[in-house]
Amino acid sequence: MTRLRQRWIQLALIGAPVVLALAIGVLISNRFAGPLPPRRLVISTGPVDGAYYRYALEYRRALAQQGFTLEIRPGPGSMATLQKLMAGEVDVGFVQGGTVPEGVTGLTALGSLFYEPLWIFHRKGLGVTSLSELHGRRLAVGEEGSGTRALVLRLLTDNGVTEDGTFILPLGNVEAEHALTGGQVDVAFFVLAPRAALVQRLLSNPQIELMMERRLSAYAGHYQFMETLRISEGALDMARNIPREDRTVFGVTAALVVSASIHPDLVRLLLDAADRVHRKGGLLERAGQFPSEANLELPLNEQARRYLRSGPSWLERTFPFWLAGLLDRTVLVILPAVTLLFPLLGWLRPTVENMYRRRIARRYVVLRESEERGETLSAEELKTEIDRLRVLRRQVIDETEVPLKYSGEIFHLTMHIDLLLERFERRRRELLESPVGRA
Repeated sequence: MTRLRQRWIQLALIGAPVVLALAIGVLISNRFAGPLPPRRLVISTGPVDGAYYRYALEYRRALAQQGFTLEIRPGPGSMATLQKLMAGEVDVGFVQGGTVPEGVTGLTALGSLFYEPLWIFHRKGLGVTSLSELHGRRLAVGEEGSGTRALVLRLLTDNGVTEDGTFILPLGNVEAEHALTGGQVDVAFFVLAPRAALVQRLLSNPQIELMMERRLSAYAGHYQFMETLRISEGALDMARNIPREDRTVFGVTAALVVSASIHPDLVRLLLDAADRVHRKGGLLERAGQFPSEANLELPLNEQARRYLRSGPSWLERTFPFWLAGLLDRTVLVILPAVTLLFPLLGWLRPTVENMYRRRIARRYVVLRESEERGETLSAEELKTEIDRLRVLRRQVIDETEVPLKYSGEIFHLTMHIDLLLERFERRRRELLESPVGRA
């Protein structure tokens, strides 16, 4: 056996347990933590002039700080976002409360984010105080694919107002405003932020009134995604005193929605961005109120539930997100590897020791065979055997590679070889000096 081969065997004996333990650690890591998440995400929003798009821009900046890219795909609204999510065209999207159809599967919510008022404006003098009184009117309910349209049609249907005898028009925000102020519709519905310019224009228009639904509390109790929102006098514009008196309106919650198969690391990444953007609150939300588990139509993602209740991990609070993910997986690899290495190394140590002792024992076998042969050899044959023992002695000293702790055993082996050499040389001299040996 050559020295190179011996070294390879030693390396294999030492390296195999380490490689095995690390391989098992990697398997455990992939099983429980999964592979690293993709660095690019796609989010679906509403129109580019809406709140969803503006929030998506803030998310993009937050994710960029963590080394991730967020592509924004605007659209008509929540219904289109749900369709894109179910088709796998986007990873995440903003979805307005009251827009999720029954029976939707494969989607989960990461949390509710903020309130959105449902503004119901009508022409002055119309004298309506309930949605049930809108039968037979001309209604602008939002464009196709928008969350506004889905929510309003749901509320109208529950009040017995249908397209049978009622003119329901699919108009977007700007078109609906123009139609309302121009007299082409009687009532227009908008889901917009309180400080939206369109809302302030209509609130300050003397020919337009904001409908005060007299059964707001009943709606809030009936729909889990709905709240009653109070907007105080002058809250939107102190100088112009908009609104001119306290108002109470419908309020729905916007949610962050993802596919149920999303990578768990991306759930925490998105919620970290949501926390940065929405935790500060706003005109309708208290600081720290969102993101939240409240008012959700879709099941809450389990990873999101843990995050919302416990917050980010120590690693995520201490290190950049991508590094925290790597460290988390490193721990998952090292812990089982170290755990497995203890018994493996316990097996390895006696195995290696036996290997070295067998290496020395093989030399003793040769020595014993030589001793047994030497008892019956002639002088000439003893010379040959003495030469073999000298070769064996050189091999023991020069070629038997063992750790320093076995040097005592090597010393004893060479001493035994020397003793046998001495015996054979003495016997050979005796044989040469005897008459039989000379003959």
